[in-house]
Amino acid sequence: MKDDTSGPTELQRVMDRSALGAPAAGRAVRDIFSADEIFQRITATADEEFQRPIRLLFLSGIAAGLSIGLSLVARAALTGATPMDDSGLIGNLLYPIGFLLIVTGRYQLFTENTLTPVTLVLTRIASIPVLLRVWGVVLAANVIGAALVAWVLANTGVLEPAAAEAARGFGEHALSVPGGDLFWKALFAGWVVASMVWLTHAARDATARVLIVFALMYLIPSADLFHCIIGACEVLFLWFQGLTTLGDSARFFGTVVAGNTVGGVLLVGILNFAQTRDARFPDRDCGQLQLTWKEWLFGLASGRPGAPPPDGSPIGNGEPELDPAPSPGDHGLGPVDAEVTLVQYGDYECPTSRKIFLQARRAARRIEGEVRYVFRHFPLSQQHPHAQRAACAAEAAGLQGAFWEMHDELFGHQDRLDDEDLVSYAGALGLDEARFREDLEDDACARRVSEDRRSGIRSGVRRSTNLFINGQRYWGEFDPDRIAAAAWRLRRRPPE
Repeated sequence: MKDDTSGPTELQRVMDRSALGAPAAGRAVRDIFSADEIFQRITATADEEFQRPIRLLFLSGIAAGLSIGLSLVARAALTGATPMDDSGLIGNLLYPIGFLLIVTGRYQLFTENTLTPVTLVLTRIASIPVLLRVWGVVLAANVIGAALVAWVLANTGVLEPAAAEAARGFGEHALSVPGGDLFWKALFAGWVVASMVWLTHAARDATARVLIVFALMYLIPSADLFHCIIGACEVLFLWFQGLTTLGDSARFFGTVVAGNTVGGVLLVGILNFAQTRDARFPDRDCGQLQLTWKEWLFGLASGRPGAPPPDGSPIGNGEPELDPAPSPGDHGLGPVDAEVTLVQYGDYECPTSRKIFLQARRAARRIEGEVRYVFRHFPLSQQHPHAQRAACAAEAAGLQGAFWEMHDELFGHQDRLDDEDLVSYAGALGLDEARFREDLEDDACARRVSEDRRSGIRSGVRRSTNLFINGQRYWGEFDPDRIAAAAWRLRRRPPE
């Protein structure tokens, strides 16, 4: 009988990974995750957050703000019912209530967002503007939810007199803390919340997560630390009762937000991010997108490598994904009005791009009717230092009518793409070398390459493994017969 114990089975490998690729079991010990594996689980959560529509993100933030208000209700009620406890440690037992609701209900809380989305930004898979957009939406929604709870508590009889007095005491104490001390207290609170998020991603069952949330969130009021959303609820409760000014409330809130943010980000940047440097994405290949510094600072790109449709279909969900659609201005082989148009975003230094180009060309010969193949540049300069210049060389050759000839030379000599090699290929093709050198340095060629790359990012391309058929993403195997079969399904039939 064959011994199958030498390694994990295919079924086990599937069960040990989520749909987004996060590990569901530890590699060394199944119920214990390494720091790298925890980081991968957090990035999967971050990817999900980045991909959520703004409307749903906002509604989830409202739910978190409302839930966090219950921490004030519960803590005030228990504190008011135990007046003999001058330390407040008994009342603090119910402080974690709102956090338990948020973690188990998967609502969006700002202080949790100082950890999860930041992971994709630090790895330059998502840009800073996208992070700030997520932060802004979630923070605004959290404050609105907390303000609604504060207004109800201040204007109704939900709280008993003793509980209302306790709630006023929380707010008055928060406003009495000097600004410098408040910032540092908030920083440590942000660190605690980020630690809670890290550890809940390390836990494999709900009971462990509940215990983690309770223990760490109980620490915040017991150590006299401050959380921005609960703090906002406390000081807005005072404001709605006319016991403080909006300016004092805003100053308190701004200081605590700054401290919570710095504390959460420091945990990721200094501790957890640094210790996972060598194995954050074990399945990441040489064709994986990493944003350029300009895209990272000013762009609106985010996301990990795309996943195929959940139904296993080799093509997308029927909606065009390509932006922009192919045009006569593209570099294409075949008639512009062909029944089938294949579009590839490629990198001349990437073996995967070369393989897909060859397979797409073979597939084109097997597709009935007219076919057009379009190549757009997608240089992955962080992994392939010669890719950008090689793409510019193709554009420079194209200005002399030899784009496709240079295209073949570049893919045929992927290990020789230095500038002198590029010039030698131009000479071998019979091009004017002086003009080629001049065009190679021209900003116009670089702009064309950058436009193609931005188009790929808008179209959801996150790696060199990509192909579009008549505007829809192809997710199947890069086999000529399979590509041809998918193209047959998507071909544009000429009018009868």
